[in-house]
Amino acid sequence: MGFFTKKDNNKTEEDFHDEWALSTHIEDCDPIAQFSCATSPEYRYVADALYPMNDKKILVLGCGLGEEAVYCALQGAHVIALDISKRMLEHTANLARRHNVEMFICVLQGSAEQFQCEDGSLDAILACNILHHVDIEKSLRCISRALKPGGLFVFSEPLAYNPLINIYRAMASRVRTDGEHPLTLKDIEVMKCFFPTLELKTFHLFTLGIFVWFFAIERIHPNSERYWKKIIYDALKYERAFNVLSRIDNYLLRIFPFLSRFCWVIAGKGTKKFSVDSLDSAASDCHDNQSACQ
Repeated sequence: MGFFTKKDNNKTEEDFHDEWALSTHIEDCDPIAQFSCATSPEYRYVADALYPMNDKKILVLGCGLGEEAVYCALQGAHVIALDISKRMLEHTANLARRHNVEMFICVLQGSAEQFQCEDGSLDAILACNILHHVDIEKSLRCISRALKPGGLFVFSEPLAYNPLINIYRAMASRVRTDGEHPLTLKDIEVMKCFFPTLELKTFHLFTLGIFVWFFAIERIHPNSERYWKKIIYDALKYERAFNVLSRIDNYLLRIFPFLSRFCWVIAGKGTKKFSVDSLDSAASDCHDNQSACQ
């Protein structure tokens, strides 16, 4: 196994996402569908957490193709769309123009670990599918510094423990980067150090059966199409089956909450409690707690 420096990893992520952006047509991106379809409950959760968005200053961390940034702008937010990939930012700007919200979105190239925003300047920060690409503690430090007192941190990320998803990850080698690290319980504890009131919710346990359908019945290889995009943009096709499986998920997770670690996605929200001067102390306490558990 090769070892990457942080600079090497950032360059790898930038090149990978540049290529992804160049291969994606603007017509294939639907920010409304992503936050409203039955098959993406995690996105509805983060949207509900951010409401109302009108006139809020929101940073979308790792904006990717721009769906989250454009959606927030459509709800009346003033958005900073941050990404390490220049091509992704260009795609976001084009998507904003397509939806007539370009005046509400500012694109900014940078990494999650060291983005430049004025301390205490943001009402909310949204991180969807970005934290598993970066150094989580460094990113959380930047996130907490940039938020206003009482500012909101909202995220949605993959978890590390589901064996079916881990098989999918191994197969989907060409649509993932080597530096990805789905969240662990330890990562969640780090989040709680910075956001002690963090509320969490997990999604997708038996609903992952639809991924099995993609592979076994529709014969779609994970490298040829991103399943987590397909389940959104073809939502109407799978909505009935998804709703049945989702009810099974809700029942089992209520009866057996320990199963939540085997869900595909974890989402959460927390408010900033620390002042900027208290961040180092919070991080130090976090390290002490982790050391005690090891």
